Amino acid sequence: MRKQAKSVFEMIELLKQRGLTIDVPDMPGILLDNNYYRLSAYFRPFQKDPANGDNDFRPGAKVSDFLTPFMLDDQFRRLILEGTSRLELTLRARLAYNLALNGDAYNYDEPDSYRDIAYPNGMLKRDALISNIKGWVSRSHEVCIRHYRHQHEQPPVWAVVEVLPFDTLSKMLQLHLDMDAVAKTVLSLGLCKNRRRASEIVHAMVYLRNLCSHHSRLWNREMVITPAVLKDMRAAFPEFAYEDKSVGNSLIVLMYLVDRINGDREYSHRILDFLAQDDSYRHGILHPLHWD
Repeated sequence: MRKQAKSVFEMIELLKQRGLTIDVPDMPGILLDNNYYRLSAYFRPFQKDPANGDNDFRPGAKVSDFLTPFMLDDQFRRLILEGTSRLELTLRARLAYNLALNGDAYNYDEPDSYRDIAYPNGMLKRDALISNIKGWVSRSHEVCIRHYRHQHEQPPVWAVVEVLPFDTLSKMLQLHLDMDAVAKTVLSLGLCKNRRRASEIVHAMVYLRNLCSHHSRLWNREMVITPAVLKDMRAAFPEFAYEDKSVGNSLIVLMYLVDRINGDREYSHRILDFLAQDDSYRHGILHPLHWD
């Protein structure tokens, strides 16, 4: 059965009927600009039993209760994106550098450069990766690629990586057969020499970045993909306690990697200071709600 669309004023009346106190002056504007459906994910901790269909609000619940974590999420996503961007650019540069020094500057689109691991459907991961790389290069209008295209020359890996997204770089790291270049890259970042574990950690950082890029909720989120936390990472933040599958599980890894790249602890201090400003928000980042 299709639902009938409601105006923002009808939405407000519905929220009032469910027991929510409207304590902000521009509720119509908030709903119009942020989407009721997006906001509704922040309602749930303040509702009686939403998992079983009881969407009435608990006594005393008000708009500012869920609007605070909603706005903090917006600010926190930007801070996380700053860190994942630093990691992505560094991985991009170091992987290209190490591959090129080992004589692999022009074989990034050749099947023999990658392991022949298959997806469950039988398709080889390397084939999908190579197709992806060729697609990004062929569509690129970046000067670094146009130069080689006009010269009818194949662009080298140090130019190609500049047009590849984070997830494609992650797959190159996972599949490339130049184990020496891969090892030098991951060890320089502070990851372990075990290529599978290092690749999984980078993949989890890609997932975290994608959540933030698409403005997804972080507060109370149960993460689908979480990284392994290495011993050195735990040692760097011994008092940073979090539950498995929480955003905090990924944050400890991100803080460690960015601090190592930057050579100081300025980034992790900013993350920790941000979380310290609101206890309820911090709890929701470190302890996910396991919703049905």
